[in-house]
Amino acid sequence: MENLIFLVPLLPFAGFLVNGLIGKRLPRRVVSALGCAGPAVAFVVAGVLFFEIRRADSSDFALSQSLWTWIEVGDLKVAFRFTFDRLSGIMALVVTGVGTLIHVYSTGYMREDEGYAKFFAYLNLFMAAMLVLVLGSNIVLMFLGWEGVGLCSYLLIGFWYKDLGNCSAGIKAFVVNRIGDLGFLLGIFGIFTLFGTFEFSAINSAVPGTVAAEGGDTRIFWIALCLFVGACGKSAQIPLFVWLPDAMAGPTPVSALIHAATMVTSGVYLLARLGPLYSAAPEVLTIVATVGALTALIAALIAFSQNDIKKVLAYSTVSQLGYMFLAAGMGAYSVALFHVVTHAFFKALLFLGAGAVIHSMHHEQDMRKMGGLAKKIPQTFVLFLIGALALAGFPLLAGFFSKDEIIHVAHTGIAGISDPRPVLWTIALLTAFLTAFYTFRQIVMVFFGEYRGAAAAEKKPSEGDPGVSSRTTDDDHGHDHPPAHADIRECPVSMRAPLFVLAALSIVGGGFIPLVHWVSPDLVINEQGKLAGLVTGGSIAIAGIGLSLLVFLKGRSTLSAFFDRQPLGRLLHGLSFNKFYIDQIYDRLIVRPLFFLAELLFYVIDRALIDVVLVHGAGAYTRGIASLLRRLQSGRVPTYAVWFVAGAVGALTVTLWKAGS
Repeated sequence: MENLIFLVPLLPFAGFLVNGLIGKRLPRRVVSALGCAGPAVAFVVAGVLFFEIRRADSSDFALSQSLWTWIEVGDLKVAFRFTFDRLSGIMALVVTGVGTLIHVYSTGYMREDEGYAKFFAYLNLFMAAMLVLVLGSNIVLMFLGWEGVGLCSYLLIGFWYKDLGNCSAGIKAFVVNRIGDLGFLLGIFGIFTLFGTFEFSAINSAVPGTVAAEGGDTRIFWIALCLFVGACGKSAQIPLFVWLPDAMAGPTPVSALIHAATMVTSGVYLLARLGPLYSAAPEVLTIVATVGALTALIAALIAFSQNDIKKVLAYSTVSQLGYMFLAAGMGAYSVALFHVVTHAFFKALLFLGAGAVIHSMHHEQDMRKMGGLAKKIPQTFVLFLIGALALAGFPLLAGFFSKDEIIHVAHTGIAGISDPRPVLWTIALLTAFLTAFYTFRQIVMVFFGEYRGAAAAEKKPSEGDPGVSSRTTDDDHGHDHPPAHADIRECPVSMRAPLFVLAALSIVGGGFIPLVHWVSPDLVINEQGKLAGLVTGGSIAIAGIGLSLLVFLKGRSTLSAFFDRQPLGRLLHGLSFNKFYIDQIYDRLIVRPLFFLAELLFYVIDRALIDVVLVHGAGAYTRGIASLLRRLQSGRVPTYAVWFVAGAVGALTVTLWKAGS
């Protein structure tokens, strides 16, 4: 059975090769079939392998396939080996399953795009790279997939490259992730220095003995911290989260794939894969949990005031990733994985649902130009509503179980690993309330009330729009001329069909909670007070939803007046709408100084020193010497005779001078 593992990443990669090399010459139906078949068959193979793992009694049972020795230098050997165990098996199913639905959706969404074959080639390569990351048995092979998804994110975010804004977003994602990757590389070097191996199983097995050795715990601390920096880059945590909201510049299926099933879950998976290493560094776990909680809160506060339908979901992803890191920082890696799974369902549903709305609105993304769409696209409304309820943590839906499990872990701690964290628990509860609140603000602005698109070009952005402050400016994506109300209709069946599947998974996804104990049977979670915690979490979600509906269904409410007229309200709204000025701070403190340094080095080193002094200076020096020497070669015999006599006299004078002295 282990001989099938290589097919899981190979099948999407084969789709990339075919569509990438000859896709332009193939009919679009063939391109669609090839693009969707690779992930779909990979999902079937992953399912077969998963059931083989499921039948095993031991939690350590794993299927492993070694293909070849990839790197061999002296004593260093790195095998190109895949491992399919409980952790990688679940991730492989999520990536291939949700990824297949996104591919099917793309056949409708990208139907008229001139780069259709190229898009599916990139999408397949993205899937293949993520599967290499997940299935790699060693951290070097994981890094290969890690860089692969980084490359694909750059290609797909900037897919519509004729818009310079999309290109800038792709470059931003690429550069920010390179910062995180520096930490990742340092961690890899530290791992080999300390453990002498790159294999995950060998590293995790050697951790207890290393901790017992002198200075071992300190070295593990720095290795874990460096790897966490890499995780912050890929999974968009403070301070490296600024790239992910801009990643929505790419086509909506790309946003869904990045935010739900692939790239952003890499950091969480890294922490879970090296769980014993992180559990041996409790100080790093504290940092992880704190960064996760703060990221969740700040992103939720920013999402509250955004007006682009995809940007709200983008900041929501950052916030939910913060929840996952909070769970991982408490040592509950399988709880974090549980939220990865449920989040993949409802966030893919929301992003693809947003794409359906955008398609129906003729590519309009500004929620201030929407409204009343529930009557025009009722199926999309119901499907989007299910995703919104799951994200908000409405009782009995997928997000309710996974998010409240994280909140409960923060409240009680994990026996032998982490203590209760009342401050982080409070932040998690507050974030849950804000999540429900901003999610249903989005529901109201898009689907309820009157359609505002017809009058959008004739009025100020804030006039009559619920929850929108007059201090906002229209810097979001979208067109200046939304469609007429009569022109809005449901998206094609090829786009709606995956939404029904994801909606069903968002409803029943909470039933996957046993996988927490199946992945980590040794995890001891204090069950005391869990029922009360579920009631509290559900009540907070309902309160957030209820307050949001109460506030925003009234149009210009007292909340809008507070943000418009009160100094404190204007300050808070400005901070939220401008994303706490984090991008501006980075621009002033990092980007502009680097540009200044680059220009200084360009003019001083490149232009002045190299060009003027070294290159042109050397040429001028050579020309000057040559102009003097060529005068000696005039071709006139009398001149040569004069120089000969002068030389002879000079030589004779020097000789006599030395003889006399």
